[in-house]
Amino acid sequence: MSSYFQLRMSYIPNAICILRIILVIPIIDFLWDKQYENALGLIAIAGISDFLDGFLAKRNNWRSKLGAALDPAADKILLVSVFVTLYFMDLIPFWLMATVLMRDFMILFGLALYYYFIEKPNPNPSFISKFNTNLQIFFVLFVIAGQIFSSNFDLLIQFTGALVFLTSILSGMDYWISWSIKAKQIITAKA
Repeated sequence: MSSYFQLRMSYIPNAICILRIILVIPIIDFLWDKQYENALGLIAIAGISDFLDGFLAKRNNWRSKLGAALDPAADKILLVSVFVTLYFMDLIPFWLMATVLMRDFMILFGLALYYYFIEKPNPNPSFISKFNTNLQIFFVLFVIAGQIFSSNFDLLIQFTGALVFLTSILSGMDYWISWSIKAKQIITAKA
């Protein structure tokens, strides 16, 4: 009975990830309705849930292949949805939204190529990638908070936006370069 209970408990991090994905719908709805306080509150809940599912998975050894895929997917679904929404609301520039989307597209494309030609990839995020994701979260929070508290966030929004642009390019290049080096090593070892 104890192992059955433990097995059931191990699903909690995945359930939290799924909840985070579901939260995207009301977050976008609140943004469109210019209910920025509510959107900000739900984004904060999503951020806490991201920390919580990772903490529970690591602390209790509840890691799974599903969780390893769900967690970054939940982050990307939330961030891409919010970036696109903020662009269509004229709150962020096209070039920044396009850079963030292009980075994610290029990473997915690179993963697909690596999977097809080399082997199943193990896409462990690098420091620059984690830093970029955190910057994207802060940037989104600052943009939304700027709508609540008027222009007090303008300089912070510009600064973090510039950093998001730079780190999006750097982290995308980092993935492509590191996967290319690894692919070359694997191909050389097989020859």
